[in-house]
Amino acid sequence: MPQFKTTKDILKSPWEDELYNENWIDSNTLITPPKKNWDYSRELKIEDIDIWEVLYYEGGGLGLYAAWEPYAEFYLITQRYFSIRNNAIETYYGKGAQQAVQKRCKDLGIPVMTNQYWVEDKDMWLYN
Repeated sequence: MPQFKTTKDILKSPWEDELYNENWIDSNTLITPPKKNWDYSRELKIEDIDIWEVLYYEGGGLGLYAAWEPYAEFYLITQRYFSIRNNAIETYYGKGAQQAVQKRCKDLGIPVMTNQYWVEDKDMWLYN
């Protein structure tokens, strides 16, 4: 079951809340928050993301998140005992972000699963 957090949840209290809607458990199918694709008209910033999918979280603040709303090739890594002041937050955006974040996760010991998925022709520039 995927988990989701808001930017506020990640930055202020990563060990506590997750985005939750009690109706999600009332269904036999997977229900996720709504999302819109980012248009890549400008570079995303953390503040632009309302909802993140939690890809990995470990106590002490080590986490890997993917932008969900808006949906884009944008990843956030938080390191142990991070704070905004000590810059232990890393972001990866756009073309090549997926490969860069996988490499960084390996350095940090974050296990990452890779899956094949379909990419529309118009979005292939992000993955070449």
